[in-house]
Amino acid sequence: MNNSELNKQDVKNLADNPKYATKSVVAQKVGVYYNGRTVTPNGKKLAEDIFRIMVRDVEVKVRQVLADSLKNCHNLPQDIVDAVINDVDTVAAPFLQYYPDISNEDLIKILNMPSINKQKAVAGRLNLPNEISEYIVEKCPEEVVGVLISNETAEIHEKTFSSILAKYQQSEDIQKRLVYRTELPTSVIEKIANSLSEELKKRLILSHNLPADLASDIVEEVKEKTTLRISEEYSSDKQIEELVHQLYTSNRLTPNLVVRAICLGDLKFFEYAIVYLSNTPILEVRKILFNTQLDFMIRNLLRKAYIPKTMFPAVFSALKIIREIKFDCGHTDRKSFAHKVIERILTYTPNNEELSEEDIRYLVSKIS
Repeated sequence: MNNSELNKQDVKNLADNPKYATKSVVAQKVGVYYNGRTVTPNGKKLAEDIFRIMVRDVEVKVRQVLADSLKNCHNLPQDIVDAVINDVDTVAAPFLQYYPDISNEDLIKILNMPSINKQKAVAGRLNLPNEISEYIVEKCPEEVVGVLISNETAEIHEKTFSSILAKYQQSEDIQKRLVYRTELPTSVIEKIANSLSEELKKRLILSHNLPADLASDIVEEVKEKTTLRISEEYSSDKQIEELVHQLYTSNRLTPNLVVRAICLGDLKFFEYAIVYLSNTPILEVRKILFNTQLDFMIRNLLRKAYIPKTMFPAVFSALKIIREIKFDCGHTDRKSFAHKVIERILTYTPNNEELSEEDIRYLVSKIS
């Protein structure tokens, strides 16, 4: 008789409660046999009887070995599947991740169990359908959603990605997992690009086949932020003017860079940028910018500097905050200042002007 074949003695050995080593051998043997091509109807029934004995074994290690041997099987009886699924995490999780014949209905029941390890096992399953992906995003904690995103075989529709972005827009871990995912819809890339670190933006460009204009925008933004960090290190007017002059002569003093500077509280950089772009003396620029009665002159100055009209609300919001808080260039928290500017933009309605949702999104992207 072939050693891989099952016989009644195998059942008897288990019933007589042999040692762990013997049980492990039988568990592996029965799993291989059950999943093999030579299994007979009687042998299959005998194997299932052994499974039913072993899923109730008092030793967790034995049940772990059994679950591992069953994870690649097909069409197991439901009572055996349920016994493994409802076992402790160390037994159930590997089985849940790999056993192929679990219905979507049962997967949802598992996701509702109070076990993050079982939820993560489901999130890591091969070829997970979007129905389950969507349920994970809606019901499970961030750690489980992270496993889902990293599961390259999981089907995740654009709508489900949108839900992830809405729910975890401040999560660095989720952002990183999205960037490292092999394929992302262009709409998702566009939504996360502005909130990524420079390192992740570079990875995004390298890992995804981005449209040329989007890749160019991301690269340009990285350059702008690097420039403003350099500006932040300078304190004297002479140093700032030299930096602005260098950018101007190399055609890198763009409206985006200039507006981002004022919205981050970099007042000196903004002033000298306007000087060069509008060909207006520094004393006159400062006189215009901080005279509350001369808003129309500020508009003329911005037009002269070729700042797009859509960016005016951001500039006016920043200038008004500067006036209100008696701005100190050397002691400003840029993040909190930019946050105040964004809040002001959202309520910006001078002269009955209304900003469209598209304009608001554009301005916020340039500030953040």
